[in-house]
Amino acid sequence: MSLYHYYRPTQHSLFNELMRDFTGVDRLNKNSSEVSSQDFLLFLNNGFFQITNTDEKFAINLNVSQFKPENLKINLEGRTLTIQGDEEVKNEHGYSKKSFSRVILLPEDVDVSAVASSLSEDGKLAIEAPKKEVVQGRSIEIQRKEALEEKAPE
Repeated sequence: MSLYHYYRPTQHSLFNELMRDFTGVDRLNKNSSEVSSQDFLLFLNNGFFQITNTDEKFAINLNVSQFKPENLKINLEGRTLTIQGDEEVKNEHGYSKKSFSRVILLPEDVDVSAVASSLSEDGKLAIEAPKKEVVQGRSIEIQRKEALEEKAPE
């Protein structure tokens, strides 16, 4: 007698997980009027990841509620922003480890010297940076000076 009729192992594949994530994004885009073309949403296994790029700022919101604040790292090297989290749990049943890493190339018009982050009590990590001020073109007045004439020695 086979137990296969009662127990069917589930097939886990990267393709199925990606399709589930994209289906969630598609459902959100159809059901939500507040999602604009400026927002890019990805639903991950542990929550959400949102990038907002407007004329005023560049912002990243990430659900990191499964990680302790001391196990999170944010690094900025040039325009490359790296967000990492590592969590190790040991208990009487064994050991488990979970981690994530996101690498984002910031747009050229972001002021990298003003990148700031905050973590809410419910585990929402927000990273924001204002855009650089665009130097507006202006007209430059030409000033006239009197020519300095050298007198020839007599």
